[in-house]
Amino acid sequence: MDILTNILAGFGGVFSDPMILVGIAGGVFGGMIVGALPGLTATMAMALFLPFTFLMEPSLGIATMMGIFAGGIAGGSIPAILLNVPGTPASAATALDGYPMTRNGRASQSLTMAMIASCIGGTISGLLMVFLAPVIAKLALNFQAPEFFVLAIYGLTIISAVSGKSLLKGYAAGLIGLVIGIIGLDPISGQLRLTYGSNELYGGISLIPVLIGVFGLSQVLVMLKESTSLKEHVSIGKFQLPEKQDIKDSMPSILRGGLVGSAIGAIPGTGTDIGAFLSYSLAKQSGRGRIPFGKGNPVGVAASESANNGVVGGAMIPMFTLGIPGEAATAVLLGGLLIQGLTPGPQLFQGPNAHLVYTVFASFLIANIVMLLIGLVAARLFVNVVRIPNSYLIPLITILCLVGAYSINNRLFDVFVAIFFGCFGYLMVTHGYSPSPLILGMILGPMAETNFRRAMTIENGNWTVFFTRPASLIFWALIAASLFYLWRNQKKAQSVETLETQLTKKEVENV
Repeated sequence: MDILTNILAGFGGVFSDPMILVGIAGGVFGGMIVGALPGLTATMAMALFLPFTFLMEPSLGIATMMGIFAGGIAGGSIPAILLNVPGTPASAATALDGYPMTRNGRASQSLTMAMIASCIGGTISGLLMVFLAPVIAKLALNFQAPEFFVLAIYGLTIISAVSGKSLLKGYAAGLIGLVIGIIGLDPISGQLRLTYGSNELYGGISLIPVLIGVFGLSQVLVMLKESTSLKEHVSIGKFQLPEKQDIKDSMPSILRGGLVGSAIGAIPGTGTDIGAFLSYSLAKQSGRGRIPFGKGNPVGVAASESANNGVVGGAMIPMFTLGIPGEAATAVLLGGLLIQGLTPGPQLFQGPNAHLVYTVFASFLIANIVMLLIGLVAARLFVNVVRIPNSYLIPLITILCLVGAYSINNRLFDVFVAIFFGCFGYLMVTHGYSPSPLILGMILGPMAETNFRRAMTIENGNWTVFFTRPASLIFWALIAASLFYLWRNQKKAQSVETLETQLTKKEVENV
């Protein structure tokens, strides 16, 4: 009952301030534009907007970022459906049936089905977030230093899931993040570490310029290298809603996709693309629809889009309740909370800012409705956005990145940090390193170190405290399960690679 009262108060907080509604609508619109541009992501859009939240009220700034998050994921379906070019990784599954629908003259129906499914999937995940997050936070209130240390270690095992193709490269990037995180004053003794006499490094390296660099400026360099833009002529024809039979066939997959996406998102280190493909696979097994899958079945579009937006709400559950960003976008969102002086975790639901949490939750639910309205009305505009040349985008994104980095602390040093990590992030991407482990290392490394040293001080060096508390044992079990899951997937990948090599040799011998 308290949860229902709080969320109603959250809706009251949103509707009592028209600027929050404007921020949500603007965030959704901007996120959809960025998502519609192949190569750009919701994470990048959030990183670009992040510095501007410093000038806003907390509820307005975070609500706008919620809109960007939801709109950016949904916007990725537009080029996937129209051009067979996924705007975001989450939309790769959407293209499997969305683009064939466009080739069959049903582009408008495919787009509207994607927006309806995105809205429903996001709303399901938002409702689960509203009711599950406070329960998890209440349980986490009993955590002390040993539990938070093991929790941070569990968070660091996420690196294995966001490392890309090479686990070794992922952990190398995570180690670099850990080193960056310890620069500055020692949190316990107050001694300087790795500052090399620089006064600018006394307070450590700020997370926000690093985020802007690795997710913003690095993408600019990638765009400069590719120097391509989409010129294909696309027409969505007359506006059409999906047929009643298509909606009837798709509704079970939409509802299941919202639940699957929420569950996948709540597991740190998964992601929207995993949720979308899993939901698509389940829909394909069901065999619903009048058209075969892969030939333009609306059920395939609905299943993938409901799941990838369902992941959004699910991914925010561990971020808000435990302070564990499961992937890059929630890491940026965590940065937005920190800018406002809010530390994600169980205390956030109990302190003086508890009302803000429910205002943010209400903002996310409203953002999904706004996303549907904007998606249906502005579909024709987004067709033109897809064809914006890089010669216009690159200078705009660069200026936003540099201004954003400077505006955090009004320091030129932060601009240099953003530029450095932009170049560093570009080198990482071009050499097969994922930037996400670096960010996770920066965030979770200091958390692990501080709580380890605090626990050891309180327990007089008795290290067994990390293995005797019930919550710690649960997290150790999750760590073991995650590592086993990783090992099993690696064995499967090696088996597939070996089989492909053998088949290639046979083909060569036959020739």
